Amino acid sequence: MIKKGDEIKLDIIELSSEGKGISRTDEGFVVFSEKTLPGDSAVLKIRKKKPNYAEATVVDVIQNSPFRVNPLCSYFGICGGCKIQNYDYQKQIEFKTNVVKDALERIGGFETAEVPRALSCDDVFFYRNKMEFSFSDDEWKSIPEPIKDENPFVLGLHVPKFHSKLIDIKECFLQSELSNNILNFTREFFKSRNISVYSTKTQSGFLRFLIIRQSRNTHDVMVNLITYKYDDELMKEYSGEVAKLFPAVTTVVNSVSQKLSQVAYGEEEIVLFGSGFITEKLKTSELSCREFRISPRSFFQTNTRQAERLFSAMMKMSDFNMSDTVLDLYCGTGTIAILIADSVNKVLGVELSEAAIDDALINTSLNEISNVEFLCADIKQFLESTGVKNYNKVIVDPPRSGLHPGICGVLSESDFDKIIYVSCNPHTQARDLKIICSVGKYRIESIQPVDMFPHTFHVENIIVLAKE
Repeated sequence: MIKKGDEIKLDIIELSSEGKGISRTDEGFVVFSEKTLPGDSAVLKIRKKKPNYAEATVVDVIQNSPFRVNPLCSYFGICGGCKIQNYDYQKQIEFKTNVVKDALERIGGFETAEVPRALSCDDVFFYRNKMEFSFSDDEWKSIPEPIKDENPFVLGLHVPKFHSKLIDIKECFLQSELSNNILNFTREFFKSRNISVYSTKTQSGFLRFLIIRQSRNTHDVMVNLITYKYDDELMKEYSGEVAKLFPAVTTVVNSVSQKLSQVAYGEEEIVLFGSGFITEKLKTSELSCREFRISPRSFFQTNTRQAERLFSAMMKMSDFNMSDTVLDLYCGTGTIAILIADSVNKVLGVELSEAAIDDALINTSLNEISNVEFLCADIKQFLESTGVKNYNKVIVDPPRSGLHPGICGVLSESDFDKIIYVSCNPHTQARDLKIICSVGKYRIESIQPVDMFPHTFHVENIIVLAKE
């Protein structure tokens, strides 16, 4: 039996849901290894041994997988973003489909569930409409420099497993060339003026985050600089330079956050030029197009093109008709409720975030919709106190952590015609569905995974439950 420190040659047979290579010893013992792909043959060094599995590092890849491709990004393997960018994209789709199937079988106990192939993304690069870059004085170096920079200044993305270390990103293939240009300009602008960066150690410093948002269908662009305090002269100079150099930018905002922790969220927003928000349109069919206002703090699906496919698939699977009264739980800024409004009798969206409800009301007015209402409330308390008798279909789109067991319990005893569960985490989705279906009132009717984030191990999934 293997032990910590052993080096062993193994063939990688598949990927785990976290993107780690999976191999098995002759005895059938499972070994996980990062930076390996199915089809690789590698020498692995056991660094951690558990009763049921081991974790290993790669000593040498003896034979490369036929599905290995050259990663486009020079930061691949260091940055925490595109962990499987070196894996053939069609194999990525196959992998993500299997992640959903495995979760439903292993966690949910749905052994007969048929999972169709995940919907692939046409644009596997430059697909994001939002990027969040951090400022830091702690730059990641592959080889430590003998003489340290007296005034370190980094603007980029985080290194996995390091709290403060950043890669000083010069080019990222996730958003756009415009985004890269704004990123590099911002770095040089503040670095040349010796402007300090915020440190969680000293709880001081000026610069915190740079957030760039781009709408794909309306071509609006927002630059949102998050700082510890407001400097009127400096911000006017910065926004003036952005407006002059990047005419595509439609608004610049300075969000101010004095929170001690590094969270890219401002308590106050100063609009430096433009409206302070951007708009985006979502098209779910040739006849259906809705407009949404996106403010600095608004949540919006990060991949616009795939969001259109996601919501189109959800609407088709849900079989909405004009007699339906729909409950939209975790409605956020009202995207789903607004998109389905023309297909149903009425919708009630429920969400705990007051700011999200404010955005939802604005979006409803923007689209001149009269059959959608929103309520700011705790989902569990709403279900337990108000009940669900007035609605024949329900949509749930919870955060990655999934549903509260109490909510699953209420849904399991409910009498909806359909329960539509949209999830960004197939594992918590499978866990919740096991509870909802345990009473025997519901069965899985249809499933559709969607690849929202190429080159990552994340996958979105839609499941529709029908009454048994």
